[in-house]
Amino acid sequence: MTTTRNPQETANIKPQVRDAEATKARILDAAKKELARNGLGGARVDVIAERAKANKRIIYHYFFSKEVLFQTVLEEAYVAIRTAEQKLQLDHLEPKAALEKLVRFTWGYYLRNPEFLTLANSENLHRARHLKKSEIVKV
Repeated sequence: MTTTRNPQETANIKPQVRDAEATKARILDAAKKELARNGLGGARVDVIAERAKANKRIIYHYFFSKEVLFQTVLEEAYVAIRTAEQKLQLDHLEPKAALEKLVRFTWGYYLRNPEFLTLANSENLHRARHLKKSEIVKV
């Protein structure tokens, strides 16, 4: 048995709009939290998908593998800290003042972004294997 909708019902159905960039951003945010909490080996794509309100297939479509997703999260983390550092404009300061400003900034950044340290530590355990492949972050 087939059901047909009346024209009034059909007119009220709105097509679902997909926003690939918003989906990728949600995936990367969820992945950053999961990977920072559990490391590459312990992180679960199922958990990332659930938190990102996405499905596993779309994660693999965008990132191909959990390793590439990890690399992308690392790249974003390093770009974020380096971008923030550049805003310090240390060039015009005396060396001692510049170093003090950089150290204070770095510790403050770590406190505000604890995932950065855990992601960096996780990558260190992998001997920078993922960042060595990066075209964005040079090690």
